Amino acid sequence: MDDRRVPTVNVIGADGKLRQVPWTAPEKPSAAKLVADRLGVAYTDGAQNGAITAKEAGEIGGHLGGPMVAKLVALAKRDLAHGHVERLMQKQKATPESRL
Repeated sequence: MDDRRVPTVNVIGADGKLRQVPWTAPEKPSAAKLVADRLGVAYTDGAQNGAITAKEAGEIGGHLGGPMVAKLVALAKRDLAHGHVERLMQKQKATPESRL
């Protein structure tokens, strides 16, 4: 048996009587739905959304992925630059003093 108690909330039914019903949190829309609503694009979470044009889909995806991609590119550039500096330092350590 499951001893965990489901949270309840009191509601007044259509007949005017007070009842306890299980409490459920409202579903939050996805980030794509929030962006689509802001852009005025007809998008439905969990649906095929076949009526959306490629341009509209790109606008939604661009708003979602654009900042993330920019950050990933910046991180990759930093890591590449750091690796280049590390390789130069290793090369310099391996080079005899007389050749410097």
